[in-house]
Amino acid sequence: MKKLILVVLFLSTALLPIQARAEFKVPVSKETGQWKVELLAPSNNKDLAQGDKGKYEVYSLLVTNKRGKVYNVHVGAFRDEQGTSKMSGLAPQMKSDEIVKGQTFSFENFPVKTGTNKLEFVITWNDDPIKLMDGKKVSGRPFKETVVFDHIN
Repeated sequence: MKKLILVVLFLSTALLPIQARAEFKVPVSKETGQWKVELLAPSNNKDLAQGDKGKYEVYSLLVTNKRGKVYNVHVGAFRDEQGTSKMSGLAPQMKSDEIVKGQTFSFENFPVKTGTNKLEFVITWNDDPIKLMDGKKVSGRPFKETVVFDHIN
C-alpha cells in the first residue's frame, strides 16, 4: 500500500505541467556600431539588491562606447508589461555629459520582475556640438539605438 501511494504521488507530480521560467541567460552581449551592451550576472555584494525567487531576478549591466567622443549620453532600461504593449522603466537610467571611446557605464544588481520576456535598453547621444555664427555652441545631431534581449525559454 505504501509503495502504491508513493508511485501515485510520483506520477501525479511528474505529469503536472511545469511553469517555472528560467532567468535570462547571462552573460550575454549585443553590439551596435557605437555600443556594446552586456547583460551580466548580479554582484554578490550584499549591500546591493538581491533576487527574490518568484518575485524578481537581479542582473547587472555594462555599456561600452566603441567609437569616438559622444555627448549628452542617456541609457534607459525597460521591461515588457505582460498582456500590454507598454514597457516599464527599470532602475538603470544612466546619464553623462560626455564619454570617450572605451569608456563604460555600469549598473550592478537591478531588479527585473519574474516573468519578464523582454529587456530593452535605449541609448541616446549627440555628436560634436555645433558652433553657431554668433559663437554659441548647441548640441550636435541626436542619435538613438535600441538593444533588446529576449527571454529564452
